[in-house]
Amino acid sequence: MTTATARTCLSDSWTRCSTNYNLDPSERWETQVLSQPELRFVSGRTQRLIQSALPEMQRLHTLVDPLDFTVMLADPTGVVLSRHTQRSNLSGCRRWRFQAGAVWNEANAGTNAIGTCLREERPVMVVHDQHWRLCFRKLTGMAVPVYNSIGDLAGAIDISSFVAENVLPAAPLLMDALQTTARRVEEKLFHDRFREDMILTLGPSTSSSTMLIALDRDGHIRGATHASRQHMNWPKGELSGLPALLPLLDSQEEPNFRRAEAQVIRAALGTVRGNVSAAARLLGVSRATLHRKIRALGLDH
Repeated sequence: MTTATARTCLSDSWTRCSTNYNLDPSERWETQVLSQPELRFVSGRTQRLIQSALPEMQRLHTLVDPLDFTVMLADPTGVVLSRHTQRSNLSGCRRWRFQAGAVWNEANAGTNAIGTCLREERPVMVVHDQHWRLCFRKLTGMAVPVYNSIGDLAGAIDISSFVAENVLPAAPLLMDALQTTARRVEEKLFHDRFREDMILTLGPSTSSSTMLIALDRDGHIRGATHASRQHMNWPKGELSGLPALLPLLDSQEEPNFRRAEAQVIRAALGTVRGNVSAAARLLGVSRATLHRKIRALGLDH
């Protein structure tokens, strides 16, 4: 995220705190914590996410622990589902509510890494006096969205600290580690859901979502990650209305590469409603190359 985008994101959050939520920044406020029965209910609904994220959060904590960061996973409403921290930080985590069951949504806590990340659905870093509430201005937090196997927002992965001082020089590396963690969690969820299907990548990703699609044996698209849906302009929900991406050849006929290539290009163009640029990205070729193939195969008539 660029510096200008980050400033706009935080400015928008402060505007919401002032005008939408009517929060008093000077009010002494403590983060709400769910009761154990409430937390068990929320955790039960998100068990697959928690289990998939566990090893990745442990790996991330190994990287950020020397900088005194605590790693947290939150659901889409800002409820912390799990936490990884060093033993010496436990009392501080209790004080600042870096714990399972704590509610860090923006509407109550004001501008903060978890809540603002979920509200904006983009990577967020909130350092010291960038927090809306004065009582949180010793905190430093960074968070990225994490998506489930059908492309919906599943929550946020966060690293926060109540002692970190000058983290700006390390911020790009920390954000990259966060996004890598989010992608690995999403990939695990996606592969688990579509384990019987062929999974392909549409290219590299620099966000917290990986561009993956799942195809059945007939080449129909069964699933797509958040990044793939954005890249291809596909809708949320089921993708059953899209044409087959990789039509199978008639097994009784001798394979014909030219015919197969034409079928694949037709399917790609149909998938993106005739958008040649989008079809080229889907097929992994340049727009000029695809135009040449379309003319050579007589598909421009």
